Amino acid sequence: MAVPLVSVIIPTYRRAAKLAATIRALSRQTFQDFEILVTIDGPDEPTGTPGCAGDAAQQAWASMDQSRLAIFTGQKLGVCAARNRAIDAARGKLMVFFNDDVVPRAECIASHVLAHDLNRGAFGDIVVGDSPWVLGQKDSLFARMLRETSMVFFHHRMRGCQEREKDWGFRHAWLLNLSASAKAVRAVGGLRVIQQTYGRDDDELAFRMTRELGMRVLWRPEAIVDHDHAMTPAEYLSREKELGAGVMTFARGAPECALAMFGRDVLSGEHRQAAAEFVDANAQRAAELTPWFMSLDHLAPDAMDVDEAYRTHLPLKRWWWNRGYLSLECPGCAAAGQAGLSHLSQSE
Repeated sequence: MAVPLVSVIIPTYRRAAKLAATIRALSRQTFQDFEILVTIDGPDEPTGTPGCAGDAAQQAWASMDQSRLAIFTGQKLGVCAARNRAIDAARGKLMVFFNDDVVPRAECIASHVLAHDLNRGAFGDIVVGDSPWVLGQKDSLFARMLRETSMVFFHHRMRGCQEREKDWGFRHAWLLNLSASAKAVRAVGGLRVIQQTYGRDDDELAFRMTRELGMRVLWRPEAIVDHDHAMTPAEYLSREKELGAGVMTFARGAPECALAMFGRDVLSGEHRQAAAEFVDANAQRAAELTPWFMSLDHLAPDAMDVDEAYRTHLPLKRWWWNRGYLSLECPGCAAAGQAGLSHLSQSE
């Protein structure tokens, strides 16, 4: 095929069915001048098995030009290394990044393309599209909180803003639905492989592009993907713990970004002491909130004001983040964390 305008980059690992849904949606795009680069984080499952990502992608793209689909495999080194394999091979002038659990709507890539003025400055802008959560068969107050508050993303804040040229900054750049010029992504060296655990790789990439290249982060809600990522309250709290546990590795690998993100030195003894005091002082409150938080997955969406529920859960969210942060620093926190995880499993 001719050199495409757009390179679509999708990392994946052991989610063949979701990947297939993403690829099928790409086959229905109104804009078709793109290639797809599927990059598997680790050895793929054997050909012919239900979990084989390569098979799933090829079958979902079967009616389309197979030369537009490339599949890369390698050692399991984390999502950043996986994306970098695709970045190195991409041929398009524009890179569009999706997660493997999103379903792009028909106008999504066209909207990304239209959003870019590659002549603005040397590198253009970073464009973030909307990623509404898919509504499951049974709605709940917890699912509504995911959709309508800042529990995971800040989309609800962005949706309410009428200032189209507002620069949202690096903390609002998420690679589940983001585009930028290939020139810019390569100018900063692609993703920085700091940690294999979840989180902050997209923020760190955007931090370098905004600081080093003067790029803005623009919100374009017309570039829509549906985010098919079911989550339970227990999984949400485990995610917070994992984010906290990875913060020291992240801060050592990207100290300037970490300082800008957290507004303080998370490697300092003073911060660790403050976190330990917070965990100790709020352990009882976290234990009291846990049964209520677990119940949100079984309550009707309108059982409680969603903003009030969000505010109520914050001490529990922060407790688990700090518990993860202290996991290697505070021996006393290990027992508290194990007790908390046991409580979570019992509540589920």
